[in-house]
Amino acid sequence: MSTVKQLSLTYDAVNSSNTFTNGDVINGRVAFEVTKEVTIESLYIKCKGDAKVKWSERRNDKTYHYSANERYFKIKQYFIKDPKKGNEDPGVILAEGEIYSNVVKPGNHVYPFSFQLPHGNFPASFKGHYGSIKYILEVTLDRSWKMDRTETKEIIFVPRLSGVNLMSPQTGSIEKKMKLFTSGSTSMKATIDKMVYMRGEVMKVSTDIDNSSSRDLKIKYSMEQKQTFHAQGDSKYSSRSIFKVVGDPVPAGSKQTINTNLTLPENLEMTITNCNIIKLEYIFKVYLDVPYASDPEICFSVIILPAGNIFVPVQNQPAFQPNGIPIVPGWNQPLPQPEFGPIPPGATFGPAPGFHPGPYPSPAYSNPVDPPPSYADLYRNPNATAPGYNQAPSAPSAPPPYNPQYPLMGYPNPGVPQQPQVPSAPQFCPGPDGSGCVPAEAPPGYWPNPTTQPEPYPTKSPGKHE
Repeated sequence: MSTVKQLSLTYDAVNSSNTFTNGDVINGRVAFEVTKEVTIESLYIKCKGDAKVKWSERRNDKTYHYSANERYFKIKQYFIKDPKKGNEDPGVILAEGEIYSNVVKPGNHVYPFSFQLPHGNFPASFKGHYGSIKYILEVTLDRSWKMDRTETKEIIFVPRLSGVNLMSPQTGSIEKKMKLFTSGSTSMKATIDKMVYMRGEVMKVSTDIDNSSSRDLKIKYSMEQKQTFHAQGDSKYSSRSIFKVVGDPVPAGSKQTINTNLTLPENLEMTITNCNIIKLEYIFKVYLDVPYASDPEICFSVIILPAGNIFVPVQNQPAFQPNGIPIVPGWNQPLPQPEFGPIPPGATFGPAPGFHPGPYPSPAYSNPVDPPPSYADLYRNPNATAPGYNQAPSAPSAPPPYNPQYPLMGYPNPGVPQQPQVPSAPQFCPGPDGSGCVPAEAPPGYWPNPTTQPEPYPTKSPGKHE
């Protein structure tokens, strides 16, 4: 029978959709039960974001394997640390936190944690056939001569979006001279009300058509999703049709302005253009159905967001290091949290009374340019003995008073969330212009022809990624 029982990992949601974005604070708890006194080598939790791609192809009786990995950040907080352990791997962000005794007494033990997600240009969570983008919370309990105990939970990450002209109308036009079976010419100009749409939102399309040909022509609308995976200089493509809509015929020799409202499906995945090894894009087309000839079409690259996502206007943002941490001092510091006391056997797990974590991080210091105070300035290091225990408790016994030389943290009322500072704007990667399709003005490029591969993206060689 195991001495350590019921290892669990829980975190607090910050909104009704249970998603997180840049700069959000993840508060949670690691808990387990000990049936007798035990020595734990190390206990830690990590939060990491990774993109992974993998597929195989068979050519000329030989199988080729492709894989690539891209890491965005890795944050680690220790509760119990092995004194013999050396320095962390480069790129690991160590979060400040109390280090507790390796000797754990019988009973239920709760260890609170708090991570602030870095500000950076990270892609949204995604799962596809050839790759995925995941943001993971994972706790590891290590005991000598025992198998490591782990518990993992995935969090859904939705980046904040900002940019230029994303909320402005998008317009494109095309002309076509008829040849076989049809005489004359036709021209078309189409406008959509913006580039960014949420799931389930109505797209407003206005089309001016001059049908100076000898045939009636039908106007049609379609949307296609395109997924692209890159690894080791090769690419894998996947596409699917989202919808097709057929409008009324435009009589020969007539001019019409057609206004159409199209409701987007509720289950669309979020656009991904800021990942080097995975792309997910949406192409909206307005075209005329010309019998026995190629159809004149106008293509728009549109961006899909989850319902309720907030579009943030462009503002001046601090520069970022490669791992997503702002260069401005004072950013991305762990926020002071009310601490938890030890829980005697039989008690339920949960936050301390009166603890209501805010849905968004507040500025930790009044002047972010100044160096932030150390944890020793803000916290005492409690190690008092709680009733029923003879050694150091598994968590701090009481919340320490704040140092009056620094402003108190004002957690907002959960019912009225405060808006966080705006993180940096994701940059949308343009693709090469495709043939057979006239792109609209302003929106980023895309790849309308899956056979035309883009320039290879730099990828990491396969390897072990913790």
